[in-house]
Amino acid sequence: MAAAERRLWSVGIPFALGAALLLATVDTGIAVALALAVGTLLAARLRMWALAACAAVWTATLLAVRVLPGPYDSWAGRGVLPVLAGYVTVFLLAWAVGRRLIDRRDGDGDRSRPALSWPSERRLLTYLFVLLGIAVVTAAIRFRGTVPPLLADNPDAARQVLREQSNLVVGLLSEAWTLGMAVSLLRALSARGRALPVYYALTAVFTVGAALGASKNSVLVGIAPALIAALSVRRTRGRAASFLAARTPVVLLIGAVALGAAVFLGGQRTMAGTGAFETEFRARYGSNALTSSAGSLDLSLSSSTETFGRVWSQREHLEPRYGTYSLTFLGSRVEPIVGKADLYGLTSQLSQPYLMNTATFVAIPLLDYGPLGAVFFLAALGLAVGATERWFEFSRAPAGQLARAFVVYFALFGVYELYPLIYPTWLSLVPGLWVLHRLGRSAA
Repeated sequence: MAAAERRLWSVGIPFALGAALLLATVDTGIAVALALAVGTLLAARLRMWALAACAAVWTATLLAVRVLPGPYDSWAGRGVLPVLAGYVTVFLLAWAVGRRLIDRRDGDGDRSRPALSWPSERRLLTYLFVLLGIAVVTAAIRFRGTVPPLLADNPDAARQVLREQSNLVVGLLSEAWTLGMAVSLLRALSARGRALPVYYALTAVFTVGAALGASKNSVLVGIAPALIAALSVRRTRGRAASFLAARTPVVLLIGAVALGAAVFLGGQRTMAGTGAFETEFRARYGSNALTSSAGSLDLSLSSSTETFGRVWSQREHLEPRYGTYSLTFLGSRVEPIVGKADLYGLTSQLSQPYLMNTATFVAIPLLDYGPLGAVFFLAALGLAVGATERWFEFSRAPAGQLARAFVVYFALFGVYELYPLIYPTWLSLVPGLWVLHRLGRSAA
């Protein structure tokens, strides 16, 4: 069977690449998507599952731009597909190299799926309830005098009010919802115990708190890393829950439900908007929840590519900022030092009349360092992601597995925007995970 599989790969890869070259003469967008699909299969065959998932998401993104019709489609998105695919390939290859560097350094160690070593039940629950207390107090400060966007008639207008009265400290403390959600869900999925219902209940509470801002990203950034980590570790089986004995189907089901809910809420939020894009969105999809959800999914997959295409078409008229955009996450207080750069304002102007302010994966390095500098930026980013992902892949510490999962999720989220350089989420997650790690070491 192994010999037959090798023969299949030896024939299939040249055939697929040849098909991609042939398609390039007819439809370059479909050709580069097929080439990335081949890379996805190669990564999966080499058991680089996170890398394969990222390549698969990018394949879906390129296909969505080329195949699925949407209100934001334009010549810029279709025309930039080969350029974007080239940048993505640099990132993915560097990811594989980063993994390889860690393997060469560590040699042949234990590569079995690890069993997590959690802090004691008392320590862990105390940690989670402290996070919940911080999150509740922060929410009271954040939503003072206003209705949470999730409950508002116009979520976008309510979110704008929040932006105007919020600050960096409140934003960072609000990430207690995200961290509590991730830790509670991972504990519930990866180990048994009498307190298991408590962890599921805490997961639900943290998820509702994160959703109050009416942002599907705020929910996904907590749930998705926990699911990624749960798939990477061994599960302690309990006699009383035989239906949970198979970890992968349960995790995939939870992931599908979470993704479906996020897509549905995204469609409903767009339907409730008042801008030019939202008006056309309603005219195209009506009030049908299913079609609006499908349109929201297409928007999430293709809008960043469309916006990047417009940035790319104007690249000769945009002066490099040499790091200003890369430091956006530091907020306005550092603008006197690094300079002011309104990334969302720029992309909104380029996407008129819809004013889609998506900050794309390659837009930041392109605007900061130019086309060639973006290549080196993405290569360095890929090396860092690959090395970090492999470094923590076999960690027995829950904090280590969650750190890896967050890195993988942010890499996957790159199809929409370069999250860590825009939002300072990780500035809260890093110390929170470090505290969790220290609690485990102290317990040991």
